Amino acid sequence: MTSAASRLGFFKITVADAAATQRFYEEAFGMVASEPVVAPGFREHILKTPDEACGLILFEKDGLEITRGNSYGPIGFYVPEMEAALARAEAAGAKRQGEPQRFGTVCYVFLESPDGHIIELIEGMD
Repeated sequence: MTSAASRLGFFKITVADAAATQRFYEEAFGMVASEPVVAPGFREHILKTPDEACGLILFEKDGLEITRGNSYGPIGFYVPEMEAALARAEAAGAKRQGEPQRFGTVCYVFLESPDGHIIELIEGMD
């Protein structure tokens, strides 16, 4: 008996202010938010890039202390043009963690989001 293949649905990261973090990802990466989930004690803002099924969920919980993002590994974005993507991300509040590097035909750089999550921009993966 075979089962259907699983598919990636979302990444969830903890943030101090989901609305402010939503604005960062909208401005820096063109992500689009659906209606937030608001319940007693927590909020979730669900973001996606246009035409993508996988989402990024910003999780804000009352009383949860946030330390350097409480996240594991970088959040990766494939970008068509590194310098333009880097400029948008920095203008939205990201901090560059070194200069863009080349590995063959691929260019990459790491950033830190305003919440302390590490983001990796990758150009040349098309």
